[in-house]
Amino acid sequence: MQPIDLSILQCPQTQQSLRYATADEVRMANTKMNELSLLFEQGLVSESGNWFYPVYKEIYCLHSYYAIPLMEGLAHSLQMEFDKKRIFNYFNQIQYHDFEGQSIYDDAEDFVDFRPFLLPYTRHGFYNCRQYLAQSGKYYVDVACGPVAFKEYIQLAEGFECRICIDLSLNALLQAQRNLHAHGQRAIFICGDLTALPLKEGVADAVICQHALFHVQKKMQAQALKELVRIAAHGKRVAIVYDWFYHSWLMNLTLGPYQLYRIVRHWAGRLYARVFKRDKLYFYAHGRSWFLRNNPGKKLDIYVWRSINIHFSRIWLHKKLGGERIINYIWKLEKKHPERMGRIGEYPIIVIEK
Repeated sequence: MQPIDLSILQCPQTQQSLRYATADEVRMANTKMNELSLLFEQGLVSESGNWFYPVYKEIYCLHSYYAIPLMEGLAHSLQMEFDKKRIFNYFNQIQYHDFEGQSIYDDAEDFVDFRPFLLPYTRHGFYNCRQYLAQSGKYYVDVACGPVAFKEYIQLAEGFECRICIDLSLNALLQAQRNLHAHGQRAIFICGDLTALPLKEGVADAVICQHALFHVQKKMQAQALKELVRIAAHGKRVAIVYDWFYHSWLMNLTLGPYQLYRIVRHWAGRLYARVFKRDKLYFYAHGRSWFLRNNPGKKLDIYVWRSINIHFSRIWLHKKLGGERIINYIWKLEKKHPERMGRIGEYPIIVIEK
């Protein structure tokens, strides 16, 4: 197991420091946590000795869902608020398949256009955040890392001593282990909650969070934003890849009636999930003004990650109809006007300096 400096960790429930559990504490935790149907050989315990967090297949389980009370009178519930629970279930149940030797989400084709003539543009997007973050340091923290699906995602952490992968899904972290080990990248794997990150303040030289903040409940996104900035070192940056959805003027104009259909379907889907209690993936997109109002850092800038979505590419980009020329023109605009395209396009990079 990759050794970890426990001084960088904190209990997500009490914010206390953590230590390794004794053999007696491990036995007590295994006795108490029958709901998970798992036996643990190692774990971490909060400074007060109240909470036990298991270590499972070299993953530090520091999500409150896996917290096991060791003291009498402490209650532990596996229940979550509905929207949070369906996010948790979705990402723990999703399957994976192979893409160029990497494990990626089974639903990746719903969001990424893998047609060969578009791949150079797509790959550039995967690597785009690199230019806005520190290029070296001790800890590169990848929050909501998923399986670290693409080689360009792995390359984002080059120059750092250690990557810290945090995700709410144990399955995703197991896939991330496979992908990163294949590339020889040193990493620590933590199962954690974006709204209560189990890291001490100021430990990260770079923080990245891609395509995840909009899956946090609307009322909790400000808290998640604060957590991302909290763990960054003073003067360092946080890069958040977001989705403007119906706040994207470029997609509203170019997709027209189809965009209106997507918006109606989105709100109908939210109603359906609530009424029938389905684990449909939660999504809520704030606009640019919300980020400016809720900026927890010293400075906030917005750049483009990719200005178009897969719906635009499927409708408008076809190789025999000049699709390659169109995508190269869009790419040129993004390079020339990264801030403007970040404001009006689909996927911005929100860069916050602490």
